[in-house]
This record gives sequence, C-alpha cells and structure tokens, in this order.
Amino acid sequence: MIRRTTMTATLTLLLIFTSIAGAEPFETQGRIESVTVYRGQALVTRSIELPAQTGELEVVVEGLPAAVIGSSLAASADGVDGVRIRSVRFRSEAIGEAANEEVAELDRAIEDLQHEIFAHEQQLGLVAQQGAYLDKLEQFAAPTANLELTRGVLDVETLTKLTEMIFARRTQLTDRLVELKRRGPELRKELGLLQRKRKELAGDSQQTIRQAVLFVAKDEAAPAVVHLTYLVGQASWSPSYNVRLVNDGQTAVIEYLAEVQQVSGEDWSDVALTLSTATPNLNARNPLLTPLWMNLGAATGQNKVPVPNKEYAKAQSLLLGGQRLAGTKYMQQGNVREAEAELGWSLNRLAANSQRLELAADPRAVASSREQIRAMHEGLAVSYKLEGPMNLASRSDRQLVQIARLGLDTKTHYEATPLLTNYIHRLAEVTNTSKLPLLNGPYSAYIDQEYVGRGQLPVVAQGQKVTLGFGIDTQLRCTRELVEKSDDIAWGQRVQTFHYRLRLENYKDEPVEVRLYDRIPASKTDDIKVTLGKVSEALSTDEVYVRDDKPQGLLRWDVSVAASAAGASANDITYRFEMKFAKDAHVGRQVEEAMGAMEADFHQRFARW
Repeated sequence: MIRRTTMTATLTLLLIFTSIAGAEPFETQGRIESVTVYRGQALVTRSIELPAQTGELEVVVEGLPAAVIGSSLAASADGVDGVRIRSVRFRSEAIGEAANEEVAELDRAIEDLQHEIFAHEQQLGLVAQQGAYLDKLEQFAAPTANLELTRGVLDVETLTKLTEMIFARRTQLTDRLVELKRRGPELRKELGLLQRKRKELAGDSQQTIRQAVLFVAKDEAAPAVVHLTYLVGQASWSPSYNVRLVNDGQTAVIEYLAEVQQVSGEDWSDVALTLSTATPNLNARNPLLTPLWMNLGAATGQNKVPVPNKEYAKAQSLLLGGQRLAGTKYMQQGNVREAEAELGWSLNRLAANSQRLELAADPRAVASSREQIRAMHEGLAVSYKLEGPMNLASRSDRQLVQIARLGLDTKTHYEATPLLTNYIHRLAEVTNTSKLPLLNGPYSAYIDQEYVGRGQLPVVAQGQKVTLGFGIDTQLRCTRELVEKSDDIAWGQRVQTFHYRLRLENYKDEPVEVRLYDRIPASKTDDIKVTLGKVSEALSTDEVYVRDDKPQGLLRWDVSVAASAAGASANDITYRFEMKFAKDAHVGRQVEEAMGAMEADFHQRFARW
C-alpha cells in the first residue's frame, strides 16, 4: 500500500513537470522593487507579474546581474490567493558575442602599438650594445696611447680624432637613450588606454546569461504578483556625516549620510532602499563548540613570563578580528557541509587561541586591556529605511544618500593641553536626542558655512552624549613653562619640587570657557611619593574627572578667560608638586620602564575617547 502511494505521488509530480516542460515558458525581467544594502552584499527583491492564466507555469526571470549569488534565490507568493511556488532554481549560460567594427579597429591599433613597443625595446637593446662597444674601444685606446707615449711614438692626430669620435658618438647615444626612455612610458600608457577602451566597448568575448526559473501553480485566471529575492555581492555602504555648528554654537545640525558603493551589474532605479549593518544569513545553524583540551609544558625561557600588557591587547584584537571575519563567512555560507565544518573549526581554533592567551596573560594586562577589547566587541545591528524611491546605478564610484538630518542641542567649550600643543581646539558636547543610533564614521565639521576640519564619530546610542571637535581657534593660545625646580637631600631621601605656569591668551572680543589640562607624575608603587602642592586656581569639580582622572595625576581646570586677555592681561594658572624617592634612585630609568604601561593605558583611554 505504501509502495503504491509513493509510486502514485511520483507519477503525479512527473506528469506536472512534464506538462510544464511542454508549455512555453513565460519570460520576464520583473521590476526591482526594494533593495537592502548590507556591508559587502545586498538583498534585492523583484516583483514578478504572472500572466492571467491557470495551471502550471514556468516563469523565467532574465537579466540577473553578474554579482548574483545563485544559492540565495528564493521566491514568495505570500498574500496571493491561488498561487503556489513549486520550486526556484538558478541557471547561467555563456554565449558568444561578435565584435563590432569599432572593436576591430581598436584591435588593429593595439596590434600596431604592440609592434611599436617591440621595436622600441629592440632599439634600447641596440643603444646598450653600442655603448658597450664604445666602452671596449676606450679600454683598447687608453693603454695603447700610454704605451706609445712611453716609447715616444704617440700619434697625437690619430688619438685626437679617436677621442673626438668616441665623445661625439657617446653624445649621440645619450640623446637617443633619453628620447627612448621618454617614449617608453608614453607607449605603455597609450596601450593601456586602448586596452581599457576596448574592454569598455566589448567586455569579455563571452557573455553570460543569468536567469531564475520559477515553477508556479496558479488556480485563478487573473493577474498575480510574486516576489523573487536574491543576494548580490559587490555592494556595501558606510556612514558619513556633515556636522555644522549654528545658532552661535547652541545647535549642531548633523547630516547623517551614507556612502553607497555597488558594482553588482544592475541599476537600482526607483527602489525602496534600506541600509543595514546586520549580516544576511544563509546558514540557519549556529557553529558547533568543541572542548578545549590543555596540557602542561616546562616553564622555560619566555614561558616563565606572563604575556605583558601591550602584546596581550594586540594579540586579542587580532584574534577577535579573525573571529568576526570567520563568523561572517560562516553565517553567509549556504549550508554546505564541507564549508560549515571548515569555518566552524576556524572559529573554534581562534577561540582556543584567545582562551589560551587569557590563561597565560599577566593579570594586569587583562585588567588594563578590558575596555579596549570590549570596544571591539560592541556593535549595533541597525537598519535605516530611507524615505522615497532611490536611484543607484551600478558603477565604481561612491554614491551619497541622506539617511536623516538632525538638529541637536549642543554645549560648546574649548580644550587646551599645552603639554602637547600650543593650539586650543573648539569642542561641542552633543546629546543624541533623536530616535536613530549613530554609527561609527568620519565627519566633516563646519561652523556655519566655514569648513574647519574632519573627525571620527564613534557609535552613539539614543540618549548618549558625544564630544565632537570643530578645529583650532587661532584667536586662542596656551603655553606651559617650568618656572623653577629644586633638588635636595633630606633624611636620606631625594626631594624634588617643581613650579609650573600655564598661560591662556584670548584675542577674541568675548569671553570663552576653556578646559585646561596638564599632569603630574603618578606611581602605583610606594617607592615614589608625589604630592600636589599649592595651586593658584582650584581644580575642576566635574564628577567624572574627579572619579576617573584626578587619582591618576591628571589635572583639569575649568577656566573662564576674559575677552582680550592677552599679553600682560593673560590668564595664568600656577601649581607646584613635590616628589620624594630614595636618594640613590634614578627617575629617568623608572619612567622608561613604565612606558609600556603608559602606552597600554593610553590605548585603553583612547577606546573610550
């Protein structure tokens, strides 16, 4: 009974596909309706209008682009009554293309130019041979002249003619060599231009037709629309911003832009465009986790020393980047068992190396690198659906589209770090009160209509505050000066005191608020004691500064600098600090040894900056 049922079903399917094969296929290109652009790929949706007839239909969708991923094809008849998608398959076929007369003319020009380049190379070789012959002639003439000179039988007239001939011939050869050297690059450039022009006109000698074949069952004799989706490569986007300070610095207008690049081979005209940072998944399964087997080895050489700060952070960053790349490839591979196994093992291998690095690392390295590594883990999977139909041609240059235009309240100030630079920069604290998260990307900064520089915007979530730079203000200056230093021995210790002066100058006709930064030495051990002494103006009371930066020796003043405060009326801030340490110790060596920890701390802070 079971066998008879199976045979009946098989026969029914065979009859269905036989009837489809006998019918004339319905050919169409459909219309590209919507596109979702990811980082490296795009999901294209075409609407396919079916003919007003019933029965089994073979629908051939033509004109699929060169960058189509055939395994990603899918069709849907959701919401369409009486229409069922039996199957979808991808097929491609190479066909020849006859060259036109313009291409043939270019082929002849290319051949002629190649002959000219060959002749040019032969002439270069001939000049080299002639130069070598003159070298031999000189090597013969000079000893002969010396011998005749010693014997008193030198033929001056003959030697003079020979010398003049050699120099004249060398002059000719030099002129010829210069001309040939100049002509060579010109010929190669002409050949390159002709070859590129031919490629644009003719493309490959073989063209490939790419089609999607849909087998559809239709119950009603009325028009119906189904949708075909597929992924294409050679498409990507990245965020970019124009940030403009207006209203005397009270408002930041952010133009949230997307630089889209697509060379998929098809133009997207009047489409609904969505930009996404998600990863289009072809693999529905998560990767398999394997056990981590460990063994112990002898503690010799470098194995005795835990992995230090700098090496740990760098190695973990590289491993994490490798995991991201392998993870993306794993999610995008089309459930092929061999590829799934290979990429799954790559993920396990990278994760094992990361875990072994954690087990061998210096605990201080783990603590100091936590923020930097966490910043690499953070990411947002967001999608932006753009308003109105969009047009994006398939071409190599980047195309700019606007995601949103945001007007956000802003508070501006200036920052001065005279220890690092004498320039003072203008900054703005902007709170993202919009409903959109802002992704990491470059921005161009403007004050009203004036361009002031470029910067990098970090990921900014809804409600999050970010500080943006708006370039140098040339009307402000800052300097730092060591006024006095003393060095004494007291009670078996070396006591050094330092007196510094920080100066702010404002050439504007209005007051400005400046955050002034400096630092004193800091130590995590008891062998150096650093004490901040008299300060002419109180340090900042900002809660974040007091909590995070002040304990590490960083100094900050929030200063109101009066208008035209320059020269004799400049704003000066002075401070003193004292260092105590063993009288036979050397500060310079200790600073050098601490440079690695300083660098690790810098990168940790930079990840949050």
